[in-house]
Order: sequence, then C-alpha cells, then structure tokens
Amino acid sequence: MTQETLKLWEGSVLPEWLDYNGHMTEHRYLHIFSDSSDALYAELGVDFERAAEGTYYTLETHLRHLAETHVGARLRTETEILGYDDKRLHLFHRLFDAGGKLLATAEHLALHVARSKGCAASSDMLRKVESIFTNQNGLPVEEMLGSVLRQPLRNTRLR
Repeated sequence: MTQETLKLWEGSVLPEWLDYNGHMTEHRYLHIFSDSSDALYAELGVDFERAAEGTYYTLETHLRHLAETHVGARLRTETEILGYDDKRLHLFHRLFDAGGKLLATAEHLALHVARSKGCAASSDMLRKVESIFTNQNGLPVEEMLGSVLRQPLRNTRLR
C-alpha cells in the first residue's frame, strides 16, 4: 500500500473570502481546514444527520499562515492522522495552491463525542482510523508539527 496523505477538499477562493487587503481572510483558512476535517469524519463513518450519536469536536487548533492567496485561486488540502486513541484524533492539514505552493497548515486535536459527552468512537470507526494511520505512519514528520499540540495521546502526565 502506498503511503500518502488524504486529499479530501479542493475549491477556489471566492470574492467574499477576501479581507480589506485583497487576500483571503484568516477565518477562511480555518473554514477550509474545518471542511477538510469534516470530510475525514465522513470517511470514518460520521453521519452528520445523526451527529448526536457520535462525531468529533475540535478541542484545540493551531494555524500557520505561510503565504497569501487571492480571489479565484484553486486550492486543495492534504490531511494526515498523526495520532489517535479511542477518543481522540491528532490531525494535520496542509493547504496548497494549484502550483503546489504551501499556503498554510493546521494542527487539530479532536475528541469523539456522543450525546454531549466525550466517549470512545465505535470499533468500526476506530478500525478506519487505524487503517489510515498505519498507511500514513511512514510519512515524513512535518517540521512545524507540535509547536502547540505536544500532548501525547496515551498514558502521559504533563510535565
């Protein structure tokens, strides 16, 4: 099996996404990364029509803005699962333009929740997470990773 990131979102910068400088405004970066996370959750089996029965909530996010982009630019994201346990996912997204230039990154820690309480994801969902994680496990580690989200996912006390 080839190791690769997930390509789950693509689109274009819309005119209403621009800020007063004519660049894509910062909250649209988060919007794109949120849509990328939702696309991953759908791949894992989250039914958004029945989200109360189990979905992921973002606990923490770290965005890095690396380059500007403008109206009409074609964009795409790549997504990796960097770590997981039965309740949490550690995600990393990259945003690229059509030429492959890295525009931004987002690191997320998400918690599986059902009926407003943190809980373990289903065994079927965890098998899908494990499969993706195993496939991506040999990918190079992002240099910018962990500058904010450093907490390991298993049996660790904060120092």
